[in-house]
Amino acid sequence: MQPRRRRQGREAAELARQGGGLGRNGRQRGVGHGGKTASGSRLGAMGRRERAQYIDRMPALPRPRHQPPATGGFWSWLTGLPGAPCRTCGRWQGQVICQDCLPLLAPHRPRCSRCAITLPAAHPAGEPCLLCEDYPPAFDRAVAAVDYVAPWNGLIGRLKFHEEAALAAALGSLLAERVAPTVRRLRPTERPLVVAAPLSTSRLCERGYNQAALLAQHVARALRLSCVPHALQKTRHTDRLMGLSADERRAAIRGAYAVRADLAPKLEGRHVALVDDVMTTGATLDELTRTLEAAGVRSVSAWVLARTPAPDRAPERTR
Repeated sequence: MQPRRRRQGREAAELARQGGGLGRNGRQRGVGHGGKTASGSRLGAMGRRERAQYIDRMPALPRPRHQPPATGGFWSWLTGLPGAPCRTCGRWQGQVICQDCLPLLAPHRPRCSRCAITLPAAHPAGEPCLLCEDYPPAFDRAVAAVDYVAPWNGLIGRLKFHEEAALAAALGSLLAERVAPTVRRLRPTERPLVVAAPLSTSRLCERGYNQAALLAQHVARALRLSCVPHALQKTRHTDRLMGLSADERRAAIRGAYAVRADLAPKLEGRHVALVDDVMTTGATLDELTRTLEAAGVRSVSAWVLARTPAPDRAPERTR
């Protein structure tokens, strides 16, 4: 009996090395038809290789694309609670920026009525800034929701460059709130037609959407205004304008825009609200305004989510 037990022991060791084994009754367990293990043919093939591991190193898989944080993503699905963490304080609620943080991070500031630059508190209300008195922009007036400082510059960057299109709803609502008093003062016949600053075809293909068009659609929906987000088109690609002076920006974009011929009749004689995400020098909005006026638009207002503050008046983030 002892040689038989030694033989069974050697067989058991061999089967264990291959991922199988012997049960109490001496029968082989964990092995299916054709000498493959019950866990599948891959495990059996591993066992047949000399010195094979029981579990091979898992192959590197592409990481799944996460839902934008503005939608709540995985945690919203896991908890069953709608909403998302506030992007500033981290508290779970229904908005990207919660109602407690919003008054601190997006306070109402005195602004120039022509270019929306932040003004000192002592500046006469309703009066344009000194620069606009000497060099008025092409558009008639401008409204900005916030200054282009933290956390807004980071949120706008994620909207533009990190595929977080879901942020457009919250940011568009903020812009709609800031322009609502201006719209309410208008007669029904004076209510503006909302259009968006366009992207070039190559930039649109690269990004997948036009962030200004998303903002324009949310603003128009909130204020019950007509919207033609794609009335303007960029006829040639230009390099990014970041880091360029005002004169360099004007030269880079001169003649780069046009009104779509099939939509031009909708704009003729109308007051237009031109929506963009950020205004820096106003060169892009000036060029777009001249393009719209050449197509028969009566007047243009610039509605921007964020305005770059003057270097000597850049407000610090409220703590």
